Amino acid sequence: MTFDTVALCRDNPGPGPMIAAMLAAGEELLVDTVEEGRLVQLRHPVDGRLLLTTEGARLVQVAGEARRLLGIDRADVPHPVWWVESRAPDDDPAAEAAARQFTSALVSVVGGVAWANR
Repeated sequence: MTFDTVALCRDNPGPGPMIAAMLAAGEELLVDTVEEGRLVQLRHPVDGRLLLTTEGARLVQVAGEARRLLGIDRADVPHPVWWVESRAPDDDPAAEAAARQFTSALVSVVGGVAWANR
């Protein structure tokens, strides 16, 4: 299993906001990319273990779709919304903290709301 977060962003989280959010997750973390899947991974600086994998932003233009997919009933979900999904290993508190920090920092920069599966 994984710990999942979604940043439901009001504005397009371009490279600047994404990098700022990664730095907020931990300036010391190592960055890796998986080009085929538009994935960015953050790794522990000492042992290299995976802490967070995040996908590139996807524009969701169908009204209410983000709320339906996440099973939430929140009026503050922007429309249209830029969806940025992140996953962290379920059994690692440092990974969960990095995921929460990344998602929180991203929505604080571009506006929107954060969701987590717990």
